[in-house]
Amino acid sequence: MTTLDPDIDTLIRAMPKAELHVHLEGSVRPATLLTLARRHGVDLGCNDEAGLRELYRFRDFRHFIELYKLISEAMRDPDDFVLIIAELGRAAAAQGTRYVETTFSIATHVRGKGIPAEEILDAIGAAADATRQETGVEIRFILDHVRMAPPDECRQVAEWCVAGRDRGVVALGLGGFEPGRPASLFAAPIRWAQAQGVPFVPHAGEAVGPEGVWDALQFDPPRIGHGFRAAEDPALVAALRDRGVVLEVCPTSNVCTASVPSLAAHPLRALWDAGVPISLNSDDPPMFNTTLVDEYRVAATHFGFTPADLAQVSRTAIGAALLPAAERARLVAEFDAELRRLGL
Repeated sequence: MTTLDPDIDTLIRAMPKAELHVHLEGSVRPATLLTLARRHGVDLGCNDEAGLRELYRFRDFRHFIELYKLISEAMRDPDDFVLIIAELGRAAAAQGTRYVETTFSIATHVRGKGIPAEEILDAIGAAADATRQETGVEIRFILDHVRMAPPDECRQVAEWCVAGRDRGVVALGLGGFEPGRPASLFAAPIRWAQAQGVPFVPHAGEAVGPEGVWDALQFDPPRIGHGFRAAEDPALVAALRDRGVVLEVCPTSNVCTASVPSLAAHPLRALWDAGVPISLNSDDPPMFNTTLVDEYRVAATHFGFTPADLAQVSRTAIGAALLPAAERARLVAEFDAELRRLGL
């Protein structure tokens, strides 16, 4: 590890950035969780911010899952999603992040609490519009199927993806506990969504090895969440590079969840050197005590990324945005012009 040059730190903050892998539920701050719990009478086991900060102190993966469930339980009506999206946009703007794709487990809120999907889609679409007007940050949504849920629920999520395209939904995702639940288990709804023009962007190669990424590749995803275990298979690394599949890498998250034992053991640098397209992401920032700016800092201090490398990460991320071609081209041009003004 090297000490971060103050000039590079200033540059990281000034760079236009895009984040492609951050969970909406996982973006909820302790103070906001307390607000939601008081609003809906949810028992958090503590009743002040000091207690919640301790609750957010990451211990192990089981604790992470318990906290994630608790946050989801406190989200009870469409206004809650509006609040969370607004705060996500403000946090992004403060870091120089211009574009965000946030993963959202919509079925958890429909099935578990009976909130109509159309009300949720209306709320998140309106919140994204308001956030863009307030902060200038563009937010889009990936509706993910949670692997542990029944495969037929994945078809319902796919249908909501199609229905929500006019409200900022850009893709079908696949998250949750990966072992024993490969993407191929949900092949029919994935293929159906793709036939309707909805991209598929799964999590894979995080809790299982290269086989999880190989399995996901049969669906020709433009990106894969995490995917770093691909580094264990040179043929797979070459396939990702040659196909231009972007890996949404989240180094701090991977260490916190013990998917890798340490940053020193993380294969980010090896994947980068092999030419695999990389974006940097925070995953669940308050839970892992990180931000997108922090992840860029980690890339510089732990993995030796130069300012030019970080600029390429930024360009790769915005180039992988799941937007209509003209809209993506506009943002790519804006990012490129601003990076050039920064000498990158």
